[in-house]
This record gives sequence, structure tokens and C-alpha cells, in this order.
Amino acid sequence: MKDLIIILTMGTIFFNCTGSIPPPSPILEQNDNLTLGTVQSQIQKGMSQAEVLSVLGSPNIVTKGSKGNEVWTYDKIGSSQSAVASSTYGARTLGQGIWVFLFGGVSSRTSANATTESKSLTVIITFDENNNVSIINYQSLKY
Repeated sequence: MKDLIIILTMGTIFFNCTGSIPPPSPILEQNDNLTLGTVQSQIQKGMSQAEVLSVLGSPNIVTKGSKGNEVWTYDKIGSSQSAVASSTYGARTLGQGIWVFLFGGVSSRTSANATTESKSLTVIITFDENNNVSIINYQSLKY
């Protein structure tokens, strides 16, 4: 009888003391300030390179254009996964823990939904001979 009480007590502690799992963070996050909204609202033709740096940070790639002018490329790729699982007992939703142990989910239904979402943003900024923004191109994908 003593062993049964110890087993039930330990089972209760282990099943009810689990913490929630935080959502996964994006796999690759290079520039926190690099968003489509930031590019559209804060990057304007005629801005200097220093102003672009202060808004977007350092570019991923710096190249020379056909006329010898600098071309900055910013590239941000992110991916996130989410899974939602629920167990129901009749009309009530039961979490993991002692309830599953006690009731065993006799009339329970379990469902899980998993989704994966990927996003990418590529921004190409071309500067003129005075190192001011002359052309802004961007592409945003969500798949």
C-alpha cells in the first residue's frame, strides 16, 4: 500500500509539473529591422548610405553596379512551425496530467494540427555616384 501511494504521488508530481513549451523561433533571423513595412515607409530615394545603415543595419551583400556605383542587398529568411494538440473528454478539454492518468481518455478524442510557414524578404538598394539611394527594389514571399 505504501508503494502505491509513493507511485501515485510521484506520478502526480511528474505529470502536473511540466512547463509549457515556448513557440519555436525563426530558423534564421539576420536583421531585426528588416521588414517590408520598414522598407516601404522609411527608405526613400535620395537618402545617404549612413541613413540607410541606421534604419536597416548592415547589408548582407555589397556589390558594384555596371556604372561602378554600390548596390546593397538585404536578405531575410525565416521559418516557423506550430503544432496544436488537444484532448477532449466529452465537451470538456483536459490538459495533460493527472486527469489523463485517472480517466484514461476512455471517451476522449485527440487531434493535432501542424503548420509550417516560411517567409523571405529581399531588398536591393542601388546608390548613385554621390552614394545616395537611387533605386529601391524588393520582393516579399510567404509560402
